[in-house]
Amino acid sequence: MPEMEINIMKVLIFTTRQLCYNSGYYFAHRIGEEIEKLGIECEYCEIPENAIPSAGTQIAQPAIENAGKSVDEEAEKMLESYIGKEYLAILDFNSKLPRLVLDDESYYLDSIDAPFYNFILDHPLYHHSTLDCKLKNYYAFSIDENHCKYIQNFYPHIKAVYQVALGAENVISLENLQEKKKSILIMGTYRNPDIYMKQIYNMNKYAEKNMLVMLEKLENDNEMTVENALKCIINNSNIEKDSFPLILNKYYLVEMYYRNYYRKKMVDALVNTGFHIDIAGEWWESYDKINSPNVIWNKAVRFDKSYELIAGYRALADSSPFFKGGVHDRVYAGIANYTAVMTDYNDYRNRCLQDIVQMYGQECNYEEICQKIDMMMNNDTFYKEMTQKAYEEYMNNYTWKSVAKRIIKHFLSE
Repeated sequence: MPEMEINIMKVLIFTTRQLCYNSGYYFAHRIGEEIEKLGIECEYCEIPENAIPSAGTQIAQPAIENAGKSVDEEAEKMLESYIGKEYLAILDFNSKLPRLVLDDESYYLDSIDAPFYNFILDHPLYHHSTLDCKLKNYYAFSIDENHCKYIQNFYPHIKAVYQVALGAENVISLENLQEKKKSILIMGTYRNPDIYMKQIYNMNKYAEKNMLVMLEKLENDNEMTVENALKCIINNSNIEKDSFPLILNKYYLVEMYYRNYYRKKMVDALVNTGFHIDIAGEWWESYDKINSPNVIWNKAVRFDKSYELIAGYRALADSSPFFKGGVHDRVYAGIANYTAVMTDYNDYRNRCLQDIVQMYGQECNYEEICQKIDMMMNNDTFYKEMTQKAYEEYMNNYTWKSVAKRIIKHFLSE
């Protein structure tokens, strides 16, 4: 790394969203810790969750309609303290900052002398109102290669988009593996997919028809992304390119139904196998099989405690069909802690995770899932070989040190 740049510059890390189970704060500080170990100072600014209003998901609003006038007074003072300062880079996660506008109607982030990196942790369709802001020095990170392409295509003012996988923490040693609970852990928030289907049926007939066709295409093609499903049904000759992300933003119910429908489908299949299932997360009281004799439901833990929870289990089941070109961070948490992981199949994961996790098809076939879980739970040789190979992959590519190195590489190349 260039010695001069490391000595005179530092990174400003914002937290404007707490994200699920306080993960936003954790990501900011854990990545910052590793960046500092590489010799670059970090400065942190945590803005309270409700101090900057969200634009909402259904209707993306222009930045000028969400200007600084609606920012909490205390947060406004914090933000103003950075105006005119210089940094190597500014980093935030699913940031609210791009929409902030000063009294002269210029963007707040343009008042700080630094490139801004918005780390998008889910589908960009939910962040149209912030990605669409024409900042002078705008960059983005994403954990999914398809999401990177989407941002590059529909937000050309963003100078570059880089795929950066998140990391994980190892909290268990080989000597303690015998203490793992012989159950399957499922983590995350439960949302009944029927709620989203009802909302789709309440849309106008044109939108309802389009969304139902999109869902059909997603169901019939395991590699289909939600954006490609929309492209299939829209006549591109009759739509401006600028309008496409706004339409996908308004059709967000498709993605919400899709992810929650397949999560429920996976959990249903696991419950039906009869293996012991432990669920950790919010809102599972509305899950129709939560009182099954082989199911135990516990409230969610804060993200910083999730590694200890995962490390305590022999197996972890993941459902994240919304990442067709990426991997959910809970998968890395499993492989970091010798926990056997099963996740949904796609071509990308087959390339990156082959032989270190088990994968199941989108149809959630009972026999297939039962066979894979049996191997993970009852075949000690298979379990040890797979988790050891997975741990080695984690050490090579998915430690927080590795993540920080990838991020700093981009910071220093701009």
